[in-house]
Amino acid sequence: MKTLYERLEPNILEGLEYNKKQHEFSVDSVISNLKSHKFWQDLTISQARSVILFSDYPMVKVTNMTLLWGENIIKDD
Repeated sequence: MKTLYERLEPNILEGLEYNKKQHEFSVDSVISNLKSHKFWQDLTISQARSVILFSDYPMVKVTNMTLLWGENIIKDD
């Protein structure tokens, strides 16, 4: 099974790469967490929030499904 990092939506990956220029340590931590987990539910609330924050995912589009299941963040296999 692929890691969360391998299943990121392209726009989320682009946002992380863009923000890595200014927030290298934080984004590296987000990427490390994504590479070490296979299920969104295994992330802490803080880790999920950081993924959303550093990927530039629009906050107005964050729903309960985004927070609970990674909807629009993680590609469905």
